[in-house]
Amino acid sequence: MRSRVRHGSPSCAGYGCVRPGRRAAALRDRARRDRDLLAGRPARIPASEAASRAVLLRDAGLSAGDIAALSGVSVTLARRLLRPPANRQPRVHRTTAEAILGVPLAGQSRARRRHPGLTPSHASAARLQELAEQGWPTGFLAARLGMSTQTIAAIRARKRPRITLTADQAIQRCHAELTAGTPAEHGIAAHRSRRAQTAARRRARQLPHTG
Repeated sequence: MRSRVRHGSPSCAGYGCVRPGRRAAALRDRARRDRDLLAGRPARIPASEAASRAVLLRDAGLSAGDIAALSGVSVTLARRLLRPPANRQPRVHRTTAEAILGVPLAGQSRARRRHPGLTPSHASAARLQELAEQGWPTGFLAARLGMSTQTIAAIRARKRPRITLTADQAIQRCHAELTAGTPAEHGIAAHRSRRAQTAARRRARQLPHTG
């Protein structure tokens, strides 16, 4: 069965994709939903807030594809959020809403806003992978960069071909600062570093080689 769901999204495995990375994404997504339920947070919430942000992003000059690339959600889902309220799905997954709401608006004037430029993400992806191989955990990097762990993982896995210039520059600075030291110097336990390195080596075998 053919689907318009983007490869790499958690729902990809639900359409029969058996690639290890896609199945792992689905398992991680399911685990997040389970944690939300245990914490009393519903897995699905009203789509209105995320839809309003998507409309603002569109008015700022972004296409549905741009919104999808910046947030990590599928293009199909971004388009659904841009539909008129009467034709829009009433609820979305909490992680989807958080991803859309995490895309910043550029400028605060009433005039038509222009979103900051985008740049290829391959250099940032390589830097994040190198940091993981050195033992820096994803959670630590996410907190330091002010991003979600899902965003870090998506960039590192080459699932986002473009990222904002701001994000690219932040990753460059973070890489320069952290490679000058060690995880232990930042209070990161040895077992966390080993786990990050093991995952990085496994991921490196699955990443495409650019030569």
